[in-house]
Amino acid sequence: MRARCTRARPARCNPGAPPAHVSSELVSCDQRLRSPYRGIETGRAMLRLRVQIAPRGVAPYEVVLDVDDVAIEVREDRGGFVVGAGAIDALFVVERQPRHGFLTWFGVFARCRGQADRLLLETPEGAVARFVERAIEDQLGLDDEPVEGELRLALTH
Repeated sequence: MRARCTRARPARCNPGAPPAHVSSELVSCDQRLRSPYRGIETGRAMLRLRVQIAPRGVAPYEVVLDVDDVAIEVREDRGGFVVGAGAIDALFVVERQPRHGFLTWFGVFARCRGQADRLLLETPEGAVARFVERAIEDQLGLDDEPVEGELRLALTH
């Protein structure tokens, strides 16, 4: 069941300062030339998160997440996808370890009604995954409710 914040965001929901390789910015409706139709439901600014991911032995790359009242758009060098914000019931972080690797990854997933869980971002740092999860929840007005199998990491400020 989707839980929306109905009052002003309390201070406890604030994800805090972003980790070193995450940049966060609010893009006003007037500055969105690429997607002029977005933000029409509430007129709120769009949240843009830029995450630098640098796993061992692989060239670093950037993932950009644009979050507004209509959708979450995820872009990287290899392509991208869009998840409708209205269908998201919950966001959660899961710790994953590839079969042939020793590096632990943390995935930010979106649980949508009637669909399989969708991986939005995967990073080797738990604090980055948790920050991204909380920032998106705050932007969409979702409560941070536990999901079965979710990794509960405390943010360090």
